[in-house]
Amino acid sequence: MSMSLTSGLRWLHAAALFVFVAALCLAVAVLAIAFIPGSPVSQDLPEAALSGLHRAGGVVAGVVPDPSGWSPFQIEDPSPAQRLLHMLTEVPGLVLVAEIGRRMARLVRGAQDGDPFTTESAEALATLGKLTAFAGLGTWMLSQVGQGLLCTTMLSSSFTFRPQATPLAWLAVGLIFAAFGRILGRGVAMRAELDTLI
Repeated sequence: MSMSLTSGLRWLHAAALFVFVAALCLAVAVLAIAFIPGSPVSQDLPEAALSGLHRAGGVVAGVVPDPSGWSPFQIEDPSPAQRLLHMLTEVPGLVLVAEIGRRMARLVRGAQDGDPFTTESAEALATLGKLTAFAGLGTWMLSQVGQGLLCTTMLSSSFTFRPQATPLAWLAVGLIFAAFGRILGRGVAMRAELDTLI
């Protein structure tokens, strides 16, 4: 293997390990903060449920806040339930990112140490794609439930919660991993066919 490929794999392995460690540390930090009494909680609130926005200052005439938008608010002295709900919006996604980084680091390490074109590598990539897509969809749903419940504790008016974001990024990355797994699996099968012909 050429030096540039070896160096590239080394950098990829280091990057995957960094993502794993950083996401895990952030998840632990958010979890620890959730148990500290008095730690502030931030949450975006739907502007459709807020009143008085038409009197916002600092803008020229005719400029108003988007009623379908969201504005950040902070609870200065949140209850334990509010801190736990805020944790629910952050920690599952960070844990999933850490797990993706850990698995990718193991895959890249295997490519450094031996033959990367194996059935096991192809299956590992396909599994990583499924994990990213399905677990990503699950973490997105958990965060939306957490945000919705947290919003109800912060608003005095009733409102209909609509998701603030989409799980499209999780699904797209999962599809990319799965596609690379399929391509790698096809390459392994073609090489096995060639070996039988030679």
